[in-house]
Amino acid sequence: MKTKKEVIDNRPKFKLQIDHRTTITVRSAGALKAWQEKYPEAKLID
Repeated sequence: MKTKKEVIDNRPKFKLQIDHRTTITVRSAGALKAWQEKYPEAKLID
């Protein structure tokens, strides 16, 4: 019987709410900055 290895993802994740129904997850600070420039009213969610 084979066992699956658990994937541990330690990269930072930022959740960004663009509008009332759209939430995206961004993995890098550079991408976060780009999305915030594109959508200045976006909110960062913990």
